[in-house]
Amino acid sequence: MLIQDHDRAGGYWGAVYAFCAVKGLQVVIDGPVGCENLPVTSVLHYTDALPPHELPIVVTGLGEGEMGAGTEEAMKRAWQTLDPALPAVVVTGSIAEMIGGGVTPQGTNIQRFLPRTIDEDQWQAADRAMTWLFTEWGMTKGRMPPEKKREEGSAPRVNILGPMYGTFNMPSDLAEIRRLVEGIGAEINMVMPMGTHLAEMRGLVNADANIVMYREFGRGLAEVLGKPYLQAPIGVESTTLFLRKLGEMLGLDPEPFIAREKHSTLKPVWDLWRSVTQDFFATANFGIVAGETYARGIRNYLEGDLGLPCAFAVARCAGKKTNNEEVRALVHGKRPVILMGSINEKMYLAEMAAGHGPRPAFIPASFPGAAIRRATGTPMMGYAGATYLLQEVCNGLFDALFHILPLGSEMDAGAATPTPLRRDLPWDAEASAALARIVETHPVLTRISAAKTLRDSAEDAALSRGEVRVTLATVNSLSTTDDFPEGGPDQ
Repeated sequence: MLIQDHDRAGGYWGAVYAFCAVKGLQVVIDGPVGCENLPVTSVLHYTDALPPHELPIVVTGLGEGEMGAGTEEAMKRAWQTLDPALPAVVVTGSIAEMIGGGVTPQGTNIQRFLPRTIDEDQWQAADRAMTWLFTEWGMTKGRMPPEKKREEGSAPRVNILGPMYGTFNMPSDLAEIRRLVEGIGAEINMVMPMGTHLAEMRGLVNADANIVMYREFGRGLAEVLGKPYLQAPIGVESTTLFLRKLGEMLGLDPEPFIAREKHSTLKPVWDLWRSVTQDFFATANFGIVAGETYARGIRNYLEGDLGLPCAFAVARCAGKKTNNEEVRALVHGKRPVILMGSINEKMYLAEMAAGHGPRPAFIPASFPGAAIRRATGTPMMGYAGATYLLQEVCNGLFDALFHILPLGSEMDAGAATPTPLRRDLPWDAEASAALARIVETHPVLTRISAAKTLRDSAEDAALSRGEVRVTLATVNSLSTTDDFPEGGPDQ
C-alpha cells in the first residue's frame, strides 16, 4: 500500500528525542552534512522538538567521499568536539545505516544504538531507546540494581515513564499526571527520560509503581522494571478509576483528593455540561485522528462520559501504517462538527467544498503539525484535561454557530426584488427528496440553517429561469455551484 501524508517519523527521530531528553548524555548523529538541522533547529518551530541551545549534540557531517569509504574518520572529528569525560551515544541516520555507519572509534567511550530507522517508526525506536538507557546505565552487567527501601512513614514513590521531546502536549500532560500523583499523597521518584540524569538511572528501581504516559511507547521499560504500572488516564471516569487503583497499589486513600477535585478542577465540567451548549451535545458529533493514547482516551471521554456521538476515531499505532486515504474519505464523508487531529486532517478539511455547510471546527490533538504546546495549562489527560477538552469542544460548537450567522454587511446588502413576484413555489417530489438527502449530510447543529439556504438557492434558480415549480433538474443544475456538495444531490 502506498502510504500518503506520513503521520510519524522514522526510528532515528524517536531515538534522538529519547536520548536528548536525558541529562549527562552526549549524542552523536551519524549522517551527512546538516542532517542535524531538521530535528535540532527546523522542527523546533513546528513540532515542539529539541531546544537547540542546550543540547550536547553533534553531527559527523559525512562528505561524499566518506559515503563509500566508511564513517570512522568522521566519527573521530565529531568526538573531538565533545567532552571526553562524559558518556556519548551514536545514532545512525537512514543514510549512515544503509552504508554500515555508526562505527565507534577505538579509545572513545561512545556507545552505539541502532535505531533501525528504515523499518521502525519513531515510537518503536523510542520504546527500545528508553529500555536501552536503563539496561546500559542503570543495570550492572545485566543485573538489576538493588532497590533503596523507603523510610518508614515516607510517601510512596512513583515513576512517570514516557515524557520526551517531539511528543504532542507533553509538558501539560506531564504536569497534570504529576499533580494527580502528588494529590493523593505519593511523590514522584523519577520522570524518564525527560530530565533524568544518566548517573541517576539506577534509581528507577526505587519506585513502588510506574505510570506509562503513552500507549505508543514506554511499556517496554515498565516490563523490565517489573513493578506494577498503570496507563495515564484521559476523562473523568478513567481518571477516577486510575486514582483509586493507584491508591490501592500504594496503600493510599485517594477519596479526599477526588472529592476536592469535584468541587474545584472538575467544577467547570458540570458548569459547561449544564450551559447553553447542552442542547447540542447529543447531536454534535466529533472525529479524532491521533496517536493511540489520545484517540482511545478522548473518544472514551467525549462519547462515554459526556454522550457526544463519535463520527470516527482513528488511532495511529506504533508499528502500523495509517491509511490516510481512508481518513480523508471519513473527514469528507462524515463531516463532523468538531475534528481533532494533525496537520494532515487540517489539510483534508481545506480540500472540502466551501459551500457545503460550515467547516468543522478543528482542534489540534496530534503531531505532525504547526502547533506549539509548551505551556502547562492545556492538558488532555487527567481531571484538568477533562475540563480543558470540554472547554475546547464548547468553543468549537460556538465557532460552528458563528459561521452560519449572517454578517451585518450581508444583512444590509439585500438582493434586488425579482421581476416575477416571489411566492412559495411548489416542489416536485423528486426535487424535495434530493434536497432532503443533502440536508441530511449536514450536522444537526446547522441543519435548519442549511435547509433554508439550500431551499432559497433552488427557488431563486427556478425563478430566474421563469419556471413555475422547482424540479429535480433545477436542483441538479446547481450541483456545480458551491450551494451543493460536489457531485450533485444524487451523490
